[in-house]
Formats: sequence, structure tokens, C-alpha cells
Amino acid sequence: MHLNLPARVAVNIFLILTLAIALTGLMNHYKYRKFLSDLLRDRHALVLQDIAHTVESSLSLGLAVDALPGINQALQSATSRHSGVLSIEMFDERGTVLYSSDESLRGDLVAKEWADAWNVAPEPVWARVEYDAHVVGVRVHDSIGRAVGSLALRYSRTDFDSAVSTMALRITGICAAVLLCFAAAGTVLAVRFTRKLRRRLQSMKAVLEEEPEELTGVHPDQSSAEFARTAAEARRAVAEAAAEIRRIEADPQTAQAALRSGR
Repeated sequence: MHLNLPARVAVNIFLILTLAIALTGLMNHYKYRKFLSDLLRDRHALVLQDIAHTVESSLSLGLAVDALPGINQALQSATSRHSGVLSIEMFDERGTVLYSSDESLRGDLVAKEWADAWNVAPEPVWARVEYDAHVVGVRVHDSIGRAVGSLALRYSRTDFDSAVSTMALRITGICAAVLLCFAAAGTVLAVRFTRKLRRRLQSMKAVLEEEPEELTGVHPDQSSAEFARTAAEARRAVAEAAAEIRRIEADPQTAQAALRSGR
């Protein structure tokens, strides 16, 4: 499909804007995803730290880590108060679940990745991402500062992905609106700033095609006028050369003399 000059300029501007806005939208999408992930991790880490303080207060009284009163109830209460939380467990250094908001999990072993995460993490808060949940953990210390286990909170990945998808749709809508606005502005600017060039090309075309009636209403600038003079001189030179050729061809003697002189 043939496009005129303003259309080609507008298409190029539209493609450049599409790429720039798409990259900006992707960057904002991943930035929001990271922001939401960090926000939820920090918020749930605060929930665990409150529980950890309760556990550490009991340990400072000399109670055994596997015989602390009221911990299961505290875990269950925290789980019910915060939407999206699937479960909260406390496990020891061997990975055995000591307390849980789900009684059926007591005595089970946590995933090896959990045990590795809380053992090797340089910070007291550790985190993991699983196929169905995000996991946040906080270390628990005894009265002498020795890590005796960790609390782990699982919150729904479905809710997280849903929030990210909703924001992605909003970002897409904003990017589309911005793209349409810029595309319209680019089209208007392309038509405006190529008007002078189109007039010049129209003048040159009319001169070359010897159609002076097309120049009606067109005011060529100095370069267009110079082109018109040059084109007129070229046409006169060609016409004179063609006339000379016809004259030579019409006179046999002149043609033979021209051939002999050419030798």
C-alpha cells in the first residue's frame, strides 16, 4: 500500500512511540510487582516478629522450645486476622514443625528449602517463592542469642498474582491512552511540518511534467524557482539538440560530413 509523506512520518512516529511506551509499561509492571512483593514480605515479617517476641519472652523464662504455652493459639489467631495468610508454622533447627496454625502439621518436617533458607540467610528475615504460595520466615533466638528455630508464614500466591494482573491491566490501559494521544499529536505535527516540503515537491513535479496549471495557488520558494529555471534550460537544451539531430538526418550530405568528422 502506497503512503504519502505525512502518513509515512506518522507511521514512523507511531512505531517509535509504541516501542518506548511498551518498554515504559513493562518497567512499571515489574517495578510494581517488586514493590508489592517487598511490601507483603515486610508486612508479614512484622506479624512474625510479634509472635517471635512472645516466643523469645517465654524462652527467657527457661521454658523448653517445644513446650511453650499458647503458641498454637497465637498462630491461629494471626492466621485468621490477616487475609491471604494460608498457615504459620514454627520449626526447630532440624526442620521439625513444633507449632502450627494447622494442628495436623505438627511433627512434620518442613521442606528442605525452608531449612536451608533460614540457616544460610544473612538477615533475620528470609523469603521464598513456591508454586502456590509466598513464604516469609523469621528466626527465633533463645536468651543467649542462639537461633533455636524459625517461624514461617505462607500467604496466597493467587491473591498476589491477581493484584499484579489487575495493575498490569491498568498500566496497559494508561499506556494505550497515552499512545493514542501521542499518535494523534504526531500526525498533526507531521502534516503541519511537511506541508512546506509537499508544496516544494508539488512545484517540482509540475515543472518536470510541464503542467503549469498545477502551480495555481502554490507559492514556490527560492530553491523551487531555481529548480524551475534549471529545468527550463535543460528542456531548451534538449529541444535544440533534438532539432539539430533532425536537421542533420534530413540532409544526407551533412550527415556524411558529420560521420567523416567523427572518424
